[in-house]
Amino acid sequence: MPDIVKVVIADDELISRGYMEMFIKPSKRYEIKASLPSAQNVLDYCRSRESELPDLIIMDIMMKTGIDGLTAAEALKREFPGIKIILATSSLETTWWDKARLIGVESFWYKAYARLSLLEIMDRTMDGESVYANEEKEAMLGRLPAADLTAQQRNVLRELTRGKNNREIGERLGIEETTVRYHLDEIMRKADIHSRVELAVKASRAGIVVSDEDRLQSI
Repeated sequence: MPDIVKVVIADDELISRGYMEMFIKPSKRYEIKASLPSAQNVLDYCRSRESELPDLIIMDIMMKTGIDGLTAAEALKREFPGIKIILATSSLETTWWDKARLIGVESFWYKAYARLSLLEIMDRTMDGESVYANEEKEAMLGRLPAADLTAQQRNVLRELTRGKNNREIGERLGIEETTVRYHLDEIMRKADIHSRVELAVKASRAGIVVSDEDRLQSI
């Protein structure tokens, strides 16, 4: 392990990048080599500096323009497997965990619900750990803890936030329209939410589900 860990940050939100810089800069262990506004910038940075690659990349998943963080991480792991990656997100979309693990991403950090500090996750990652702390229990959908949603309920909810009706959701997921209605009624009852529109808005705003279409839409 290098004496000084070279770090690259990527987040399309200036405030979020500044927040990460504020915590990293005082550390004697880490040196920020670049703070970039997109995932594509990270790929370009590494490809142009193969003789002096970063040791660690901290990258947000959702980006306003260009490729998303998961797509960039997959390319980075393929081209530069020695670089360690921490993917960051404010969303609680659970399918991203599996995608990140499959790609080989070392660690996953929830910005909005973090119980572990960024520096702690960085230290543990550089010390050889893979940190996927489960922060989901902190989020609520109305009165319903997000952690209590079943996988099927999440699938139905994900399609609802895309503006699909019951028939379209059923066709997309390969289930009966009555099953879709049952899942939505059950979620609304437990969450104490009284309309589909309110349910879709609250789920979307909380980042509990995000479709791949939304993640990839800026590519």
